[in-house]
Amino acid sequence: MREFRSLNPEGLPKDFDAEVHGEEPIIDLKESEGKIIISYTFPGFYQVDAGCQVDGEKLDFKLLNIEGTGYLAESGKPLLPSFGRYVQIPSQCDYEYSVEKKDQVQFDEIVILPSQENVSDGPQDDPSFEFDKELYQTDVFYPEKMVKVTGPFEIDGYHALLVHVTPFQYNPAKKKLVGYGKVTLTLDLVPKEGEEKIQSESPVDREAFGNLFLNPGRKIEERLNIEPKEIPIPLRRSGAEFLIIYADIFGNAAKKLANWKNKRGITTDIVSIDKIGNDVSKIKNHIRKLKSKKSSNLRYVLLFGDEDMITAEEPVVTSTSGPWGENISDYYYSTPNDPTGVKELIFPWISIGRVPMRTADQGMEVVDQIIAYEKNPPLDPDYYKRMSFAAFFQGAGQTDERGFLKTMENDIRPTMLSLGFNVERIYVSQSQNPKFYYDGVPIPADVIAAIVDGTTATNRLVNATTQGKLYVGHRDHGAPEGWVHPEFTVNELDKITGDMPSMFFSINCLTGSYDLPAPSESFAEKNLRIKGTAPSLIAASRVSHSWLNNDLIKALFDGTFGGVLPTYPGTTASYPVKFNRLGDLLNYAKSYLPVGQSGSAEYIKDHFEIYHVIGDPTLELWKSEPLINELKVKLLFKLKKPVIDIQLTQCPQGTVLTLCASFHKKEILITTKKPSSTHITIPLKDLIPIHKPNSPLEIEPEIFVGLWAPGYRYVEERLNLEEIIK
Repeated sequence: MREFRSLNPEGLPKDFDAEVHGEEPIIDLKESEGKIIISYTFPGFYQVDAGCQVDGEKLDFKLLNIEGTGYLAESGKPLLPSFGRYVQIPSQCDYEYSVEKKDQVQFDEIVILPSQENVSDGPQDDPSFEFDKELYQTDVFYPEKMVKVTGPFEIDGYHALLVHVTPFQYNPAKKKLVGYGKVTLTLDLVPKEGEEKIQSESPVDREAFGNLFLNPGRKIEERLNIEPKEIPIPLRRSGAEFLIIYADIFGNAAKKLANWKNKRGITTDIVSIDKIGNDVSKIKNHIRKLKSKKSSNLRYVLLFGDEDMITAEEPVVTSTSGPWGENISDYYYSTPNDPTGVKELIFPWISIGRVPMRTADQGMEVVDQIIAYEKNPPLDPDYYKRMSFAAFFQGAGQTDERGFLKTMENDIRPTMLSLGFNVERIYVSQSQNPKFYYDGVPIPADVIAAIVDGTTATNRLVNATTQGKLYVGHRDHGAPEGWVHPEFTVNELDKITGDMPSMFFSINCLTGSYDLPAPSESFAEKNLRIKGTAPSLIAASRVSHSWLNNDLIKALFDGTFGGVLPTYPGTTASYPVKFNRLGDLLNYAKSYLPVGQSGSAEYIKDHFEIYHVIGDPTLELWKSEPLINELKVKLLFKLKKPVIDIQLTQCPQGTVLTLCASFHKKEILITTKKPSSTHITIPLKDLIPIHKPNSPLEIEPEIFVGLWAPGYRYVEERLNLEEIIK
């Protein structure tokens, strides 16, 4: 049974009907001098029967649900809805906060379902029921404080507080639930004494991270009438944007990938691990030293080699030991510092990936797949409308015990359909009579009708990948060799006969394991090498938390397309992540996890550590059919001096022109330009020296002009300079 219970907040319209207008919280935020005031209105909640046996006794538990919120989730303690979002404050300010709550409503004789935190997506997951019997016999209200403010954190240029509001307090001994329809949080901000002004670079402009904020506008000091500590200045960035650290066996593959990335406008350097030193602290120091330079351009790092060639961080109690055992992780290569405790969250300041191959041939296969995906995307326009979603209904009864199916079908698929995608359902069920999602919402008849047996589902996944899908999303259990339900493993990858890529969001357990003993390969590792699968993907190296995985895949689709996660207040725009690069998408999705769940920092920290880009973090994902940008290049004379005249049909933001020349039969990058218009001229003398007759000619007489723009096909033209050089 599912029943709506009102919190009767003041100020709602008389005709407000939660079944029509929804029970999502309504947020109002005001900023004034030195003060941020956030008003939360909670119309009500749904109460769902969730009874189960505890020590042989049937307990009539109730699940509380508010659409648009996450949960306060502490193992065995009452599971209560909690609304979380980031709030930015000036970096030079301390803060204090106060809370006002009103419109109290009491509900009696209610037993709240305890949180089940030790629930993973592992292949043999069968957790014991978590029930804090001592707490449930205690005459005290939980939580003690309804509002939790943590931070500040540094998130993509934002100085951020994380605010969670739980509009309930529950007394388990008296079975009494107290709810509040109105909660107001006041943040008082005071500049720190002795803070001197410093010069700083402008913040990164990936506006998508603002989706997770209640006040995402960048000029926070202005709005709060606080004198800025930092004086933004236009720094000239230096150094590479992308660093490839490679094991020597992959030197040629690393050079080939770097040449392509430079050619398409991402400045890339390579360095051998032998030069750095194959030691965790040395790798961290090298990356952090480069990134910490004031004008550093570094945003991406790729570790090219298996974990025994470029070492990963093995178990350390305060950094890589997770709730389900010891982790292996590259995550802290991407952070400014290490955590000091098992619950401390450190957010990334770069994006990182790994190509965990073992032979030179394997490494070159991966590079060829990456280049082909970016340089020569499929010509079939229907490909860019195709997706497949795979999910599992878990439990033998009528009500789903997990959120796999609802996440894919209710939380993500409607947005994809609204954007014009054809989303194939590939669903399987443990139950012979599935009727309800875990939150008591009836499963629509067409969703039930789409459920098939395991063999059919596996065949559909093989056929879908052979055909080629823009995206394939999976929510269920996983193992190193692949997906459990529906089954799709390394064995099925061998059956794929097509060559169109399919980008996998493989959100489960263990499919990104990159430390298996040779000759074993994980699902993610095998994907990298073979045609017709994913040239790079996101996957977990260890066992992962089931409910956090639901949040992670929602945030991945939100970062890719926008509009999947609700934004608050309602007038806040939803943006996709700029340039749609895989490493940035993963960082965005990880940043959402603390928003979706409160009270379980150790599990969120575990997700930060175990989810990796297996492949290239700069891989720019396609999300629609590539546009055509015509490139015309010719040699002209202006005032008797030769210039290269370049014309484009379009010049969207992010357009990059690269000019390369041949040198000893190899292409070398001469210059990179970021044009602001569709017409650009470059004096030839700025590119290469004009040789006199009979002088040695080091550069061959042609120039290659490459054009890359987000959402457009790569275009390249050659210009012969033989007559000029003569």
